[in-house]
Amino acid sequence: MGTQGIQLEAHGELVTSIDGDDGGRPHVTARGELDIASSAAFGIELAGLIGERGPDVVVDVSGVTFCDARGLAALVAADELARRHGGAVTLTGPRPQMAKILRLTGLDHRFAPARAASVA
Repeated sequence: MGTQGIQLEAHGELVTSIDGDDGGRPHVTARGELDIASSAAFGIELAGLIGERGPDVVVDVSGVTFCDARGLAALVAADELARRHGGAVTLTGPRPQMAKILRLTGLDHRFAPARAASVA
């Protein structure tokens, strides 16, 4: 399990940890603020993970305390990359505020948990 912190000056902090070295889908846990200050580094981290470990990635956002439009854009860009390679980014555990913004933007369906066909 690797842990990487993205230290951001006065803008807060986003810390991520990556798990799933057992050959399964990688699981990323994000804690802190996913915003204009952290979104570029987070997007690069997700793109690298998709390139190295495969296109299906689960991101636990239960520890994300704030997410702005740049944060959402980073998630969408990672999902677009994953879909081009036959996978998808799945979000789990969004807090009520993030769940609301996902619902209002229509992104809740895009990042929904595993599709029924893959559950069987």
